[in-house]
Amino acid sequence: MDLLDVPARSAACPGCGANAPAWTRVTVDGLRVLAHDADVFCPKIRHFGASTQPAPVVSLVRLGVAA
Repeated sequence: MDLLDVPARSAACPGCGANAPAWTRVTVDGLRVLAHDADVFCPKIRHFGASTQPAPVVSLVRLGVAA
């Protein structure tokens, strides 16, 4: 093996295992995160990935009490 021999890189994302041949690590706000094609974050990363908990429901309508 010499300096020009590059080991074959897996096409699977190391974070979630999805088929993402262009996966890379990018820096966002000082954090190094996995991206599938430099603009789609890996859904398994905890900083920017998919939420695993339900989001709270926010009501913007004021409810009045009937008199």
